[in-house]
Amino acid sequence: MADTNGQIDISRVLNNTFGVIGRNPVVFLGLSLLIVGIPNLFVQLAQGDPAASLGFFTSPTVILGSIFGFFLSVFFSVVLQATLIVATLNDLAGKPINLGDCIKTAIGKFLPLIGLGILVSLGIGFGLLLLIVPGIILALMWLVATPVMMAEDKGIIASLKRSAELTSGSKMILFILLIVFIIVAMIIGFIGGILSFWSAFMVAIVSALVNTLIGAIQGAGVASIYIDLRTAKEGADTGSLADVFA
Repeated sequence: MADTNGQIDISRVLNNTFGVIGRNPVVFLGLSLLIVGIPNLFVQLAQGDPAASLGFFTSPTVILGSIFGFFLSVFFSVVLQATLIVATLNDLAGKPINLGDCIKTAIGKFLPLIGLGILVSLGIGFGLLLLIVPGIILALMWLVATPVMMAEDKGIIASLKRSAELTSGSKMILFILLIVFIIVAMIIGFIGGILSFWSAFMVAIVSALVNTLIGAIQGAGVASIYIDLRTAKEGADTGSLADVFA
């Protein structure tokens, strides 16, 4: 049933975001740990090793490996977010999550997702360079472009337009919601900072765990926002969204 004012409900989005993670910790936290947390741990440990830092500048093999690692990181990050979005849509529709199918769907959209990410980054970056406010508006306007692409099987431009339609009239609430997510991330980071006080190794471990949790929240959060926007504006049933991946 659609919301009477056509706007999203912050508490419902938060409940859906953390609820889906709580119901599927192995999928959300495990996948995020594998793709975000562990690579981050290796980077943190390497940065703490002076020999490794020196080797970066003197060894062509290390440089080439780092470049390859960067592109591999981009690939896995895109696949992670898309996979968690698909998983969230299925969970909130009451359907079981098949991790293999979710990953397959995400990889199938990899190139369009890269194109979408580049276009969104350029647009927001240019807007921030102008007066900051235009960049923030574009970020809010295109916030759910990725879930749109995954759930509605639209192209890059169509996904941006559809995202703009869904977020129309809800930008202030979305801005508040993003602030809430940022505060949550800061609290997690602050707690992590306290726990990692004793040694550089603990800093690396806690940093990896913090990034794992934030990665899971990001993927589930943007999908929850998309679902709530559709519910508020169109009364869309989450079951109809999950049918896309059936």
